[in-house]
Amino acid sequence: MKIIIIGLGNTGTLLAERISMEYHDVMVIDESKSKVESITDRLNVSGICGAGASRETLMRAGANLADVIVALTPSDETNLMACAVAKQYGTRFSIAKMENPELCSEKKYYSEKFSVDCIITPKEDTALEIIHHIGLPGTVRAEGFFSSDATLIKAGIDSSSSLNGMAVRDVRNFMETDMLVVSVTREGKLYIPDASFIMKEGDLINIISSNRSLIQIMMKLELVRKKVKKVLIIGGGDVAYYLAGSLLKEKKSVTVLERNRDRCILLSQLLPNAKISCAEKIDEEVLAEEGIHSADVCVSLTGQDDTNLVVSMFAWASGVKSVITKVNSPSYEKLLNRVNIDITISPAVISADKIISFIRNQAVPNVKGDDIECMHRIAGGLAEAVEFTAYDDFRYRDIPFRDEKFRIKKNTIIAVIIRNGIVIIPDGNSTIKKGDKVIVITAGRKSRIDILNDIME
Repeated sequence: MKIIIIGLGNTGTLLAERISMEYHDVMVIDESKSKVESITDRLNVSGICGAGASRETLMRAGANLADVIVALTPSDETNLMACAVAKQYGTRFSIAKMENPELCSEKKYYSEKFSVDCIITPKEDTALEIIHHIGLPGTVRAEGFFSSDATLIKAGIDSSSSLNGMAVRDVRNFMETDMLVVSVTREGKLYIPDASFIMKEGDLINIISSNRSLIQIMMKLELVRKKVKKVLIIGGGDVAYYLAGSLLKEKKSVTVLERNRDRCILLSQLLPNAKISCAEKIDEEVLAEEGIHSADVCVSLTGQDDTNLVVSMFAWASGVKSVITKVNSPSYEKLLNRVNIDITISPAVISADKIISFIRNQAVPNVKGDDIECMHRIAGGLAEAVEFTAYDDFRYRDIPFRDEKFRIKKNTIIAVIIRNGIVIIPDGNSTIKKGDKVIVITAGRKSRIDILNDIME
């Protein structure tokens, strides 16, 4: 496929890295010559320096032959215009990033007006991701959410964990509920475990289960989702606005600490039930004055990764029960995960997952397949969790998994079947029926799947 990416910020760069590894024909556009040269020198992609919405630039990039254009510049208006112009020239599908809250509230209108097939809203999506993690202990992370029925969580195993030394086959009985260990990361290497695999101290495991079973699993792991009353948010940007609004609806006590006085005045008007504090600098004294020592959750959302890192480390050292950090650079996310400073959220990763999910679902030419509902990169990017809807196209419907005809690719596992809202952890007697939601875990580039039929040998 030919894919054009406009804008080489964090999301555009990460997206180019990931889709170029999938052997697509990638063209990048940015007004910065140094950014274009840097990425074309490093990756197997082509590049043009120019304005993304320019007709001349888009024609030079081959918009008339492109399958997908992805507009990720800092300007919503530029992104919408670029999509509209590219579609006029013949690009099959268009994806635009929108971040202005006023424009995001009218996504449907702009989608129709500018012929945009998919609009991503990183700030709204980031706030929602944070909401999912509020109250989780630092050793647990929700890695994926599926059809509002199932969740994939990542947990670390230490020397005192009940899972230390346990075989995968024994975990379900220990948990006393339906669940499945779908992956294990050990010393940077990923394993799709079989029943005999022995887990040990230092492993990071991914467990999938129904949402109803999460509390039981957390209790068995001797982990408790903390009851949250007081939330301290550092940084008053749009993500903070979306997040604070959601928390206030849940009757939480919310304090937002922001440097810009004009922004504080605006937030006070938009969020009258929140405490909005203005401080020229954010240091230990200011954080203490704003009650970080009594906060249940500290969420650091400034625009600087360095500041977020320092604030999160201070919150962690101050005994805050749950620390959540927004990281703009994916490399910072890996750093924080290594030192285990609780939970990190990367808008670039969230957006890239959504874009790749759309590309695989809608823009694969000449293939009629099963819908990809969502996709999540898991295990530090070493594997993917993909949710499909099974239709008539799936050739192995109603065949029991134990049947010799039902042969799944290596490094691929069917983790969950969701049927009429009921979560099924499959066994040898299980079958896939029309309309089922099927969650598949794959590891390795060769195991990538675009349609459900791809899981079979």
